[in-house]
Amino acid sequence: MSKVIVITGTATGLGRATVDKFSAQGWNVVATVRKEADLKIHDGDPQVKTLLLDVDDEAAAAGFAKQALEAFGRVDALVNNAGSYQMGPLEATTMDQVHRQFQTNVFGLVAITKAFLPHFRLQRSGAIVNISSLTAEQGYPYNAVYAASKAAVATLSEGLSMEMAEFGVVVRAIMPGQHATRIFAKIDAAADVPEDYQAGIGSFFGVTPMTGSSPQVTADVIYQAVLNPVADQVRYYSGPDSVAIPTAKRILGPQKYWEEFREAAVGRPSALWSALVPAPGTEPLQRDI
Repeated sequence: MSKVIVITGTATGLGRATVDKFSAQGWNVVATVRKEADLKIHDGDPQVKTLLLDVDDEAAAAGFAKQALEAFGRVDALVNNAGSYQMGPLEATTMDQVHRQFQTNVFGLVAITKAFLPHFRLQRSGAIVNISSLTAEQGYPYNAVYAASKAAVATLSEGLSMEMAEFGVVVRAIMPGQHATRIFAKIDAAADVPEDYQAGIGSFFGVTPMTGSSPQVTADVIYQAVLNPVADQVRYYSGPDSVAIPTAKRILGPQKYWEEFREAAVGRPSALWSALVPAPGTEPLQRDI
C-alpha cells in the first residue's frame, strides 16, 4: 500500500516541488491550496488529491484532518509548508500585521498539527515536518517579525519531537536558505516607513543576492527528513547559505558568529565569513522590493 503525505500550501514554490517529489516516489499526496482557482493545479497527477484550506482558520483544522484521512484511508506524514512573509521595520509594522504573521506561520501550523497528533499517536508512527527558515538562526533586519515566527516554529518542533518520540513519531524543522520562490513577490510590507529607515533598508536589500536555490533542493531535504527513522535530528538545513550555518557556528562560537553575521548582513562580509558561508543558489528571484 502506498504511503500518504499531507502537504499544505502547494500552489507554488516549496509546496508544489514537494508534492512533485513525493508523488514521483510513489506516495499518495493530499495537497492543500488556499484559493479555489488553484484547486485544479495538480489535476494531471492521479496520486494527488487537492483540498481547499486556509491555515489561518483554526476552526477548520479538525474537519480538514478528517477529510485528509478519508482521502486515501491513512496519513503517514504531514508537511506544514503554508506560510507568509511580513517585511519592514518593526516601528512601521502594525500590530495587525504582527498578529497575521503569527496566525499563519505559527498558530495555524499548531492547529493543523494538533488535529493530526491523535492519529499519529494511536498509529504509533508518522512524521511531522515544519518549514522554518534560516532566519530562525539569526535575526535579519527588517524581517524581525517573520524571523521570530520561524524561530517559534523551530523551537516548537524541537519540543514536540521529544513529546512524540515515545509514540514512534518524528518531528522535523526544515531551515531553507534563500530560494527562488514567489515569497518575495507577495510581501506583507509595512507602510508609512519613516524616512530615517530608508537608507538602512536600501543598504540591506541592496546587498541581498538576487538569486536563490531551486525549490527542488528543499523538496529533496524534506523527503530525506520524512524517511529518516532516527528521532534525534530535528533541524535540517537546505540550500548552501543555510547548510553552512551549523559549521560556521561551531567554528566561530555564538558571539563571534553574531558579530560576523551582523557585518555581512549590511554588506561588509569579512574574508572569513565569505569563506565559511557561501552565497545562495543561482536561480533568479521574483521580488517586488
